[in-house]
Amino acid sequence: MLSIEYETLYSSMLEQLQNINGALDEAANNLSDSLYCTVSSLQSLREMLKKYPPEDEAEQIYFFKYVKPKFQSWHIYVIEIHHLLLSVPIGTEQMIRDYYMNELHVINRFTQRYAFYYQYYLTNETSKDADFFLPSNKTEFPPEQENIVVEAGFATNMDFIFAKFRAFDMLRDFIIKRVRLLYQKVELGILSELVTARKFWWSGDKVELIELAYGIYHTHRFNGGAAEINDIVQWLEESLHVDLGQAYRMFLDIRRRKTVSYTKYLDEMSAAIHHHIDESNSLKRKKKKVLRST
Repeated sequence: MLSIEYETLYSSMLEQLQNINGALDEAANNLSDSLYCTVSSLQSLREMLKKYPPEDEAEQIYFFKYVKPKFQSWHIYVIEIHHLLLSVPIGTEQMIRDYYMNELHVINRFTQRYAFYYQYYLTNETSKDADFFLPSNKTEFPPEQENIVVEAGFATNMDFIFAKFRAFDMLRDFIIKRVRLLYQKVELGILSELVTARKFWWSGDKVELIELAYGIYHTHRFNGGAAEINDIVQWLEESLHVDLGQAYRMFLDIRRRKTVSYTKYLDEMSAAIHHHIDESNSLKRKKKKVLRST
């Protein structure tokens, strides 16, 4: 399985979305460029799958249960958040709060409509994985795909709806964040709050922060080890102006990794520090040689 290649492609897509929109959780500034980015990434993912097909059914299931939905969720998300923000009413803050609360109800109705599948998604069930995530078992009209035309071999019964679950989880986080802002400082208004909000902000994937949070928690470095994981997550949220409301859900993503390290981001940090120190030491040795020669 090409886990490193998938992660590289995914990171590149997120970086492009950030460059287009400024902040990944507010990807609404340029819908056409954002969609071009997500569609191009999905096309690259499809070509990668053709070139290096999964070796067995387990790898096929992993790809369509976790990898493809991770990419496709951003395609769905940029569309949803674009329309969400365009439709915010011009009026009182109570009208804006009511609008966002209604949008939360829309998301909840969707998950209730597909309650069995959503529970399967949340609990990381595996009993029906072969039916849900093998292209060979795809039925004619899977849920939510009645009007979607996809290339043969690049769709299963549940990969799209799992992508939609992921997208709606992100959208729910965004809406809750906006509602919190409205209730926290009503006198400022939502626009002034958003303008003054960010000094430091996180430009990576949220799951990387969850790695960091659990690393701090399990090494007992905060408050003599007395800090709970929720306290650490809240501290990261407030410091970096990011919503990590689905922290446990993202930790499940980390636990599901099979060929990628559970501590991928922490490993990357360690490698970067070692590289920097090695480069610095090498530069010092070169300077000493130059001084000796003179």
